[in-house]
Amino acid sequence: MSRYVKDMDNGKTIAYGYDHVTGYFFQVFDVVEEDDEDYLLIDECSTFTKMSNGKMIELMDVYKLPESHIENVAMDLPIK
Repeated sequence: MSRYVKDMDNGKTIAYGYDHVTGYFFQVFDVVEEDDEDYLLIDECSTFTKMSNGKMIELMDVYKLPESHIENVAMDLPIK
């Protein structure tokens, strides 16, 4: 399993990676300062929501994730 986390300047947190059960997964959380709770805005994975590699690459590009991770997804390899 690989899991990466990126904290954005706008307060959002991106969690993404590869798991042998769910395949590729991509999640975006927003933290509301009033109650300090995490709110899940995007929750996609290969297994349960049928996210394609193309959609994973698109999301990774939007959130400016490392090019080496995007290349692994393009080659259908686990993200390392």
